[in-house]
Amino acid sequence: MKKKIPFIVILTIFLISTNLNVISTANDDINNQSFVTLGYAPKSHDFGDMEKDEIATTIFYIWNAGCCTLGYNLYENEEWIQVQPTTGTSIGEQDPIKVTINTANLTFGYHESNINIFTNDITANFTVSVYIIPNAINDITVDQAWELLNKTSNGIQIPIDVRTEEEWKKDHIKTPFPENPKHHDYLDWNDPNKLQEFMSIYEGKEIILYSNNDEHSKNAATILVENDFNGIVYKILGGLNQWKNQGYPIDGYTTFKIMNIKGGLGVVSADIQNTGTFTAKDINIDINVVGGYLSMINFTSSCINCPVPIEPNAKETENTRKDGYIIGFGPIQITVSASASNVDKITAKKEGYLFGIIILIK
Repeated sequence: MKKKIPFIVILTIFLISTNLNVISTANDDINNQSFVTLGYAPKSHDFGDMEKDEIATTIFYIWNAGCCTLGYNLYENEEWIQVQPTTGTSIGEQDPIKVTINTANLTFGYHESNINIFTNDITANFTVSVYIIPNAINDITVDQAWELLNKTSNGIQIPIDVRTEEEWKKDHIKTPFPENPKHHDYLDWNDPNKLQEFMSIYEGKEIILYSNNDEHSKNAATILVENDFNGIVYKILGGLNQWKNQGYPIDGYTTFKIMNIKGGLGVVSADIQNTGTFTAKDINIDINVVGGYLSMINFTSSCINCPVPIEPNAKETENTRKDGYIIGFGPIQITVSASASNVDKITAKKEGYLFGIIILIK
């Protein structure tokens, strides 16, 4: 019996100390920190585009994802954000937190701020963001844009691509009124003179701004309204990407290739092939022949704004016959150039020889 007493005493002391530790931990806020777990969702909320003087709300939830009791406090450092409640406890239930924003004193553009969550030794953030647009900007869908572009009762609305020139050439909106799609890189408006020039051109008109998505057109619209643009500004939601996704027509720049420069009886001809993906329109072709003995020959034949468009992979043959015959003697140089409203100018040259009315090409 005497040998068993120390073992029993040790076991008893161990059990008592263990029970005391559990009770102490359950009732001690400091030790309790290791048992609580902060849960909250969602982690952020984007209010999207809003105008000045608008109010909007959202809700997120806080709860204790561990054991025991979670105490929390919320802080925000922005006057435009209000949080209710700012303090609370949770033993597992989800507590709704209401977040209200007021845009009255916000400047145009993007705003983001964190609501700080403090609980025991845990900290986290709920992020709030909003983009303030001028009140005079009208967001429209691509369907509404297409309807406006086909409507002429109030005049013809003008779609304006505000991307870079390279992006514009790749592809852009095609409308029923082909003279109207325009390109103005809004980054050029950093120059006040160019901004004023743009606003003068479109003063009093209805313009429809677009970019690949919404970012650049939103910035461009904001600049115009901030500078008191006198007109109606529409902005296409989703931009050109959404326009194409819904199958509306697009246009763009294409490319030319000059081929088969040939001579004949007082005539030079050349083939112009469309090697791109869009139809070439308003085509200009020049054939110039110079040289001969004493440089007596300087002949040019032109087709300006040729009425026949060239479809992709098709070609058009142009010759000088309509402007007369080339007559003379001696070496000559032939220069053919071609361009269009949606084709950058290209040039090809050939050398030849002229025997009276006979033109030979090397």
